[in-house]
Amino acid sequence: MLIRPNHSPQAAKAAFKTPAANWEDVAPLCKLCNEGRLYEVEKWIEEDRPLQCIPPTDRKLQRLLSPLQIAATKGFHSLAELLLRNGYDPNADYGSSLDTAVIAKNLSMVVLLLQYGADPKQADFRHVMATYDRDIMDRFVEAGADPCSNSAVALALLKKGKPILGFVKTYWKRFPGLKRQTSIALLSFVKDDDLKGVSLMLWLGADPYLEVPESPYIEDETLVDTSSSIKAAFFRSDETIIKILLKHPPPAERAQEIFADTLYFGHPVLLKMLLAHGIDMNAPDEEGEPVWLSLVYALSSRFSYFRERDDNAQRLESMKMLAEAGARFELDQKGLASLRRRLLDGRSETIIALLNIFRKYEVLSSDALTELTRTPAMRSLLNGYTKPQKDPFADLRPRYYAAIEPATEPVRRGYWKRHWSQR
Repeated sequence: MLIRPNHSPQAAKAAFKTPAANWEDVAPLCKLCNEGRLYEVEKWIEEDRPLQCIPPTDRKLQRLLSPLQIAATKGFHSLAELLLRNGYDPNADYGSSLDTAVIAKNLSMVVLLLQYGADPKQADFRHVMATYDRDIMDRFVEAGADPCSNSAVALALLKKGKPILGFVKTYWKRFPGLKRQTSIALLSFVKDDDLKGVSLMLWLGADPYLEVPESPYIEDETLVDTSSSIKAAFFRSDETIIKILLKHPPPAERAQEIFADTLYFGHPVLLKMLLAHGIDMNAPDEEGEPVWLSLVYALSSRFSYFRERDDNAQRLESMKMLAEAGARFELDQKGLASLRRRLLDGRSETIIALLNIFRKYEVLSSDALTELTRTPAMRSLLNGYTKPQKDPFADLRPRYYAAIEPATEPVRRGYWKRHWSQR
């Protein structure tokens, strides 16, 4: 007859046995457990022999299963309970028995291990989410596990399973970190052009303006850049997804930050929402220049590694909105020279339209505009001669990207007046 001391879980936790120093001391017990010889395991316990050893440092020994891990792997509930009732510490092994039980989707084994003090934080919550079993998920949460650890929820959401969506909805208010998790998943769906995934994440409450790692894997977090879903959509020039994301207005408390991060793309709809929040468009950037100058620099660039579509029409519309709202700046001779060099890299028709906006809304003073356009190179540009330019990304662009040809614009003959004010 088996002798199974009827210790309560609390009593068992208070009476953990001292582990052996060497693996060889418990190797015979592991063999008994592996062969399912329950009575001989009980005899081993009666003789007060060690049940487990100190976690080994030898990599070969670390790959071997402990007695409790063997019981969890086999789903041998009686063996696991016998060990736990007699002083086996479920947290003293190398590796977590909970992980084994979770991967096997063995709810009764999970409950038993948690009941006898197994630390839910030792288990990888990615395995918990991969079960799609709400009972197991809820048990871990109630035991104190953090569902946001290891980006577990973000990875699970990529499967778009209903149990995962329901889990996030249930614990949304309890775990603020779920917003970041859903935002990570949203970014992945945007990059994959997955409209259904994008809609589901926005329904859950993902923030398309939140900067998150570009990979959902926690191991890659320090290796990849960060981005927001709205910036990723702009990079991909996916108007369908952009329209979906822009149905969610940017938060007022982060409007200034979002303005600086997204102005380069010059999207009029987003800019209009940001201006409604009362942002300071003339605020200086890290180099002391007005933030909105990034839009001017974008207009003067003819090449982009990320996109092939020309968005200058939208950018010019955004520049007009900024000018109407009060965009202004003063430049010294050095600053004007720097701006002139940038403008000379742009397309003739674009730079002419930009300078017309500057003049109409007095973004720059008339003296500054005269100085800006006085050189022969600028007069040539304003007469329709676009500077020939080689694609600087030609060596970096993947084969499946079509090469960008330099702009071919009709040459407009005629003399550009000496002063901007005389045009």
